[in-house]
Amino acid sequence: MLLVPLAAGVHLLAARAPQAVERWFAGSLYPGVAAGLSALSGLVRFSAAEWLAGAVLLGTPAGGIALFVLSRRGGAGWLRAVAAVLGLWLALAGGLYLAFLLSWGLNHQRPPLAKLIGLDSEPGGVEELRRLCEELAAEADAAREGLPEDAAGVMRLEGGLEAAMQRAGRGFRAPELAELPFAAAAARAAPKLPLVSPLLWRAGISGIYVPFTGEAHVNATLPHPDVPFAACHELAHLAGFAREDEASYVGYRACRAHPDPDFRYSALFAASLYAAAALARVDREQYEEVSAVRSPAVRRDVEAVWTWSRRYQGAVRRTAERVNDGYLKSQGHALGIRSYGRMVDLMLAERRRARP
Repeated sequence: MLLVPLAAGVHLLAARAPQAVERWFAGSLYPGVAAGLSALSGLVRFSAAEWLAGAVLLGTPAGGIALFVLSRRGGAGWLRAVAAVLGLWLALAGGLYLAFLLSWGLNHQRPPLAKLIGLDSEPGGVEELRRLCEELAAEADAAREGLPEDAAGVMRLEGGLEAAMQRAGRGFRAPELAELPFAAAAARAAPKLPLVSPLLWRAGISGIYVPFTGEAHVNATLPHPDVPFAACHELAHLAGFAREDEASYVGYRACRAHPDPDFRYSALFAASLYAAAALARVDREQYEEVSAVRSPAVRRDVEAVWTWSRRYQGAVRRTAERVNDGYLKSQGHALGIRSYGRMVDLMLAERRRARP
């Protein structure tokens, strides 16, 4: 039972000492933990996390029932037997949360990435945002040329999804990422394609990182143009970046630095959509102007991604978003799921530093 207050105490202490978290956890303990977990789960091609989740979902109620029956046979009353089951489940919850914190979750309490690498991530003005959109759109148009397509004219990954997963970590080996303080396990890992991808699709989830097994997962139903960026985003979580906006930015950097052209295109494609969405929120007319000049090939890819995203907009997706929003806020991110949009601030800061 002491696991519950212990886990809560570790969380509160970490939230008050981000520099200590960076030095002793992210910079010392976590790289070894990530390497070990990722190596173990990498011994199998399937998702170990799916089997672990199944065992927990089936074993928790089964264990509770067994404990209740044994307690009653031992002479315990109804209330005492129920209390024993509730105590078991509470202890399990505390143990799981402590394991989550020590295997990865403390990364939520690291100092902001912008501070670690010296970026001025203040939001830019509308004109600066428009220039970013124009540059990314032009770069994406150029990167799209010559890439393979499917029958519908949508970009197709060379070798298919499984081959793309095996290639994903190469971007984290690029010299351009040397300034980023990340765990090297991301450069060696290959994301998994989970069997529950159709369920993730219904929830509008493109990928998920499971810290208990050190596995990055990519939704196998995603349109190909979005897959490399999603893979690098999840590997960025394995690299130690827990905040969603920072994982998107690090994933974008790794994807953009990748040696393969389909990955580089996916980075620019995704980044241009993030920037365009930010511009649309502040000036719809300028957004329409920038979007109108994109190449026909890129527009086909955009439509494929929007079709995938719009297909499930019902109760399952709304529930998943509320759960994710609550989780992010519980880790100290006041913006919740809105933090995904702050990737644009980091991209603006990067270009601001390169072109003062």
